[in-house]
Amino acid sequence: MAQGLTTDFVQAIASAHSGWLRDDAVLTAASALVADGIAVAAAGAAEPGPEILAAHFAAMAGSAADGSVVIARANRLRPTDAALVNGAAMHVLDYEPMWNPANHSVSTVLPALLALVGPAARQSGRRAPDGAALLAALAAGVEVQARLRRASRQFEPADLVFHPPGLVGPPGAALACGLMLGLPAAQLVAAVGIAASRAGGLLANVGSMTKALHCGGAAAAGLDAALLAARGFGADPDALDGPRGYLTAFFGDAADRDRMTETAPPAVIEPGPAFKFYPSQYGTHFVIEAALAARAALPAGTGADALSGVEIVAPNMPYVDRPAPPTGLAGKFSFQYVAAAALLDGRVDLQSFTDARRHAAEMEALLAKVRIRPDLSRQGRFDRMRVDVNLELADGRRVGGTCDGPPGIWGRPAPAERLAAKARACLSGSALAPAAEAILTGLGGLAGLDAAGLEALLERLSLPA
Repeated sequence: MAQGLTTDFVQAIASAHSGWLRDDAVLTAASALVADGIAVAAAGAAEPGPEILAAHFAAMAGSAADGSVVIARANRLRPTDAALVNGAAMHVLDYEPMWNPANHSVSTVLPALLALVGPAARQSGRRAPDGAALLAALAAGVEVQARLRRASRQFEPADLVFHPPGLVGPPGAALACGLMLGLPAAQLVAAVGIAASRAGGLLANVGSMTKALHCGGAAAAGLDAALLAARGFGADPDALDGPRGYLTAFFGDAADRDRMTETAPPAVIEPGPAFKFYPSQYGTHFVIEAALAARAALPAGTGADALSGVEIVAPNMPYVDRPAPPTGLAGKFSFQYVAAAALLDGRVDLQSFTDARRHAAEMEALLAKVRIRPDLSRQGRFDRMRVDVNLELADGRRVGGTCDGPPGIWGRPAPAERLAAKARACLSGSALAPAAEAILTGLGGLAGLDAAGLEALLERLSLPA
């Protein structure tokens, strides 16, 4: 029987991964992703969704003294449960990097790999991973997702049927974990096949607690698939291809199979991540930047109460056209809300999305004046997007601002000092604040950590019992 696409795909990723273990550029890029992801997860751990998930799994399965670290919590959980909780915490703020084609590739893979460090690695009977192994595996998981997203040909947000991280995250986490475990080729193929049957994620849940569960669930499903494959659990040897395989089921006849095995630069470098500096859906960053520019153009001393109208000119993107989001969380996915927050406060940060800020009287008043004017000639792809925010004053004067790419977008590297400031702010505002500087120091030298050093760093991510 001829070798199938799934095996070719796994071999392509595994071959690249073996070189990335010694590739300084790849390890450096992946290290920045780990630092950002852990800091964001520490900040997100106190959000209601991750709190509920942590309590749920502690009640269902109990804490495990020899389990995996749960970021910013005292108790440990079974590896798959820890991966799910940490993945949800890493995504819940919508503060992790964006990728092109659009996806959340860190919260779907990094939590699964972290769950394999320490006791979980020892229980597997395999070699404990060091820092470089973690980073190279993360790069591989990102690569899997990037290739699946390119193969989908779903580049415009309007083309999406499923939420991407729930769709491409499980296979990405499965292959990343399998590589870090050192599984042989046949078991890597099985892990991807198992994970392919556990993919999904409804876009209807964007703006709810369940959105973060798409990422945490992907991490847990991928980790579980790798652990099952390691025990000999099997799947169809070409589960990605064929008339009833993953590609056809999710992408139909449009799937571009050639993108799966093409020779291309590592996705962690090209195009690399677009790091976020606002904790909200990535398209809203264009609105925020344009609104801040418009605010700066207002006559001195002019407040939001002097505005008679706010117009957002943007691509047609119905899923972020939410004139009255019911909660602060839903406000992360509302063009109208982020424009109002930027205009009122001159900033958008974690406090912008509390329910108290959402329902403040001045917010309600300004939201009533915000309108979206879709421009059908504009593309909704984040790498080709442009947004204008136009303000009309009560006396008829008009000012405006525009954005064709927020700070850190592809082609405009995020300043290292701004990334460091973001990580420090997230950690310092979390339960890990006392250990923030030690954590940042450890993350800075992640590529050089041996297995014991990596485990010690992870210990700093949990709270004292």
